[in-house]
Amino acid sequence: MQMTSDFSCIQCTSSAAVTVWSDCKDYYLQKSCRVSYARCVGCGLIQQAPIPKDLAIFYDAYPIHKKKSWPYRLMRSWVMGSCYFNTRRHITSIKESALLLDFGCGDGWFLDENQAKNLNLIGFEANPGHATQLSNVLKIPVYADERALLRDHEGRVDVVTMHFVLEHLTDINHAFEIVHRLLKPDGIFYFVIPNIGSWEARVFGKKWHNLDAPRHISFPEAPSIKQLSERWGFDVVNSKSASFPNGVAASLSVVLTGRFRFLIYLLFLPVGILLSRLFPSGNAAYWLRKTAPLKAVDQKSQFGYFQ
Repeated sequence: MQMTSDFSCIQCTSSAAVTVWSDCKDYYLQKSCRVSYARCVGCGLIQQAPIPKDLAIFYDAYPIHKKKSWPYRLMRSWVMGSCYFNTRRHITSIKESALLLDFGCGDGWFLDENQAKNLNLIGFEANPGHATQLSNVLKIPVYADERALLRDHEGRVDVVTMHFVLEHLTDINHAFEIVHRLLKPDGIFYFVIPNIGSWEARVFGKKWHNLDAPRHISFPEAPSIKQLSERWGFDVVNSKSASFPNGVAASLSVVLTGRFRFLIYLLFLPVGILLSRLFPSGNAAYWLRKTAPLKAVDQKSQFGYFQ
């Protein structure tokens, strides 16, 4: 291992880090950029080093944001549904007509699936054009401006969900701060993130599908989540491994062909389903509860608002 230069931790701001993976290719969309990942010596977070300045180019033709066919939606519900927040199970413990914000709502599938469940639903997508398109299709408010979102809903939200979103963000402290400001006291913050400490990551290494370089910026693990929760006024209520077959099925496609190929992925999907159900570890789900107000020092910290 070697120390990494030009590093600034997005969790603790430390400049000391040790290289984990270098020269990681984009096996999913075949972008030309290659990135490296390092582990922060201060807090243990694994993140890109350095973080590219222009991330938008990595999302050209990003299929996650495109509308899916009904067979695909059905397959996703069956195969990956356990990763998503279960509103039928958990919202009843809060109240009916709860306000739920899906932050980073992608193609809008999760919001659409929950429209008939007596919930008040809103979404957030950073791209204004995509947010407007989703809002028109779903007939649900989808924000693209954090200031407007806070203006309309600060302190009013019962549940904030982030499904495979946190790993894409360049400022995770800012994300925790925004969620805290939006939630009511005792509100729930639920998110799912890839588990960099999983057996999948160890087996496949740089070819692990959930690494998704260069789009995945960081990989917070349990110690990081605990530190972030304590800093931003949350308690970790629960965490668990989330069954997600893509990590194995898509990684096998990369190992065999040198890139993600959908037909090869489908061929190995039964293997991925079996292994992810028997040995789930590729992704982790967390339930956090807002339990404390932000300290004045945190509200004006170096992380700031709306960066």
